[in-house]
Amino acid sequence: MNNHIDNKIKAYPIWSRDNTKLLLAFIFTVIIVYIFPKLGVPQILIKLSFLLLLFIIFNSKNDVFWLSWYILIVNAISRMFMIGTADNIYRIPMYSIMSGVSLGFHELFLAMYIIKYLLMNNKRHSLFNKYTIFILIYGAFTIFYSFFWGISQSTLIRSIRTVLPWFWLIILPAFFSNPEKVEHSFQLIAPFVFVCFILSIYSQITGRYLHDILSGESRIGYLGEAEIELVRSVHSTFLIFPIVFLALFYLGMGKIKFNYIYLNLIIITGTLIIILSATRGWIIAFLILLSSFFFMKGSDLIKQLIRVFVILSLIIFIVQLFYPLFLFQLSKAYERFMTLEQLVEGDPTAGGSLLRITERGPRVMKEFRKSPIIGWGFSDHYFRFRDIHVGNQTMLLQGGILGYLFWMIIYFMILYKIYSYGQYNYNKLYLGNNVNIILLAMVASFVIHCSSTHIWGFYGSGQEVILQWAFILTTANAYLTTTR
Repeated sequence: MNNHIDNKIKAYPIWSRDNTKLLLAFIFTVIIVYIFPKLGVPQILIKLSFLLLLFIIFNSKNDVFWLSWYILIVNAISRMFMIGTADNIYRIPMYSIMSGVSLGFHELFLAMYIIKYLLMNNKRHSLFNKYTIFILIYGAFTIFYSFFWGISQSTLIRSIRTVLPWFWLIILPAFFSNPEKVEHSFQLIAPFVFVCFILSIYSQITGRYLHDILSGESRIGYLGEAEIELVRSVHSTFLIFPIVFLALFYLGMGKIKFNYIYLNLIIITGTLIIILSATRGWIIAFLILLSSFFFMKGSDLIKQLIRVFVILSLIIFIVQLFYPLFLFQLSKAYERFMTLEQLVEGDPTAGGSLLRITERGPRVMKEFRKSPIIGWGFSDHYFRFRDIHVGNQTMLLQGGILGYLFWMIIYFMILYKIYSYGQYNYNKLYLGNNVNIILLAMVASFVIHCSSTHIWGFYGSGQEVILQWAFILTTANAYLTTTR
């Protein structure tokens, strides 16, 4: 524990010069990816510009800024930047290495930061580094035994791409090594929750994501007609989650790091985005996150609930003026969420809206039973039958009973580490009940894994999934290991 925080509390402005720079960097990224191709700029120049950017970032000392920019880009706001294969010109570049093998900019970015981490002087090791090393070793072992089940060259490459993003659990805490850096990153990315909200409404009105509109393609297709049906605009959830988590964390500190009304605006706006997505597992997860309100003292809780009611009412009133179907869409999302009542009453399909229990889960478990002890590893068989919608079953398919136990032991060891460090007197004095908010974020993330999307364990999802876990653990590490 070698960092030190002054007793003087630093209050951050809502907007700073760095916020302006990040917004301009984001807009410029949109222009390069979507406008330059339409202007006839050769793809080779666009690809070289991103390679030049990697060189600039590698030599930059402003890692908080560039990592914050990357978190925005990799989370594909309104499905931008990451849609399509290597030959799609409207995406962050991919670079062909050989026939059938390409490296994406996001993979080069990760590799660059692995090198940057290894070259760091005076590395500050995270509380959770050893668990990440266990994960990486287990990943290498899984690749090794997958050869016995049959693994093609393309599947081997996919397997490596599945394991390497877990390095973020080491990298992000090293570069966001103290509370000030976490707070600065939050200051930078938090306003984008409002960008995501506006684009969610825009997607409902137009029935299309911004990617399809800017590119002129129809990669995702028509989402629906807002006047007659629920239009599910689902994007950037792995960006919204850490932003809302950190807003709750700073709200619960009782020390004015950020304006209380601003934090509440972030929490309510982010929650509305998730509700509009009508994704039941994510809504449950956010309800768990929001239960952190109840760790406040009696009078503070009442004040907080009043703030939430007033701000929520104002947001609904203002949005309804410009988008009269807003309440209708909220009600349709609520109807979909309440189909869980039918699940509780014994209908495993939740009124025909749920396939996880009756179709997806059994299909994966059928293959798991053919190799129940060690699973199918990263074999071709695994990738053929995996299913992102059934997280626990896919974990069993991949690692068998032993692999599942490995991941659950790691998960509970991390929970215990956070809890035990939270019991230290200086952490109790400084953070109060905020350790519980970190634990709730861990639990809420696992609820997403169990009910909506495979995010714990090896699946092959994008780096944004791992970055959600990394953000939670980075926050825990920065605040629990800092002397005061």
